[in-house]
Amino acid sequence: VTDLTQKSAGPVTRATRSVNLPLTGACTMLRKLPGVARREAVRFIAVSQYQAGAFLNAVPSRRDFRIPTWALRIAVQRRLGLPLDEALARGALTCSARGGKDPLGDAASNIGRLGHCGRHNSLLAALAKVMRSVWGMLVEVEPRDHLGYSNDYRPDVSVAGAGRSRSRLVGDVKFKDPLSSNPEDVGQRGAFVGLGNTEPGTSADVFGLEQRGAVGDGDFRPSDGGGYVAYKKADYAHALSRSDTDVQMYLFETFGGWCNAVKRLFYQMNE
Repeated sequence: VTDLTQKSAGPVTRATRSVNLPLTGACTMLRKLPGVARREAVRFIAVSQYQAGAFLNAVPSRRDFRIPTWALRIAVQRRLGLPLDEALARGALTCSARGGKDPLGDAASNIGRLGHCGRHNSLLAALAKVMRSVWGMLVEVEPRDHLGYSNDYRPDVSVAGAGRSRSRLVGDVKFKDPLSSNPEDVGQRGAFVGLGNTEPGTSADVFGLEQRGAVGDGDFRPSDGGGYVAYKKADYAHALSRSDTDVQMYLFETFGGWCNAVKRLFYQMNE
């Protein structure tokens, strides 16, 4: 398990891809181990995703790559599924819904009263900085004049001419945690596939859902695609209806993983 996790921190190679996506053999073995909680299976999948361990290879001599010691310690402990010594030492109550202690940091990562808006803004600022190194001031962050191409939702980033066929790139940045503040509510999908507990719901919000089946068909079944799916309006319905916009969802997880759209963005900027 340790070797597989460490491979995911390095450069992208064929071997790394075989480990990151979908980790079939290792995950099957992990789920069969007696006493392995769903939370641990989800954590293992999450830390094995593309770039989830990149911070371990960051060179601290570069200013942008420096991580405070306390933050690095917490990140490594979370990655390994260990109790956070900072939380245990202070013994303070957390923001958990149950009002109890949060030794693993799950409540702090999921309940937003302690600054989730701040962490999203920090991520957005870092991403915008990289994008501006390529496209300069064409990159607009939370643009005010978005009503002409997205009148129902303000994008996080917008870049004229950077989308498909030279269209306007409209990006929505999401920062989600695959676990839950309540261990009993950890989603099952994340124990089988990468981003399984974050990407489906986030994608439904951004791109919407077309109705499939009828109410009497029962719940949607990912295994065979059957069942009922209710219609859901997309947050970016207006932008999606236009031919001159390219809507992209840039999903990041708290364990460091990126979705495919983020990979494509960085490959595009590197060309």
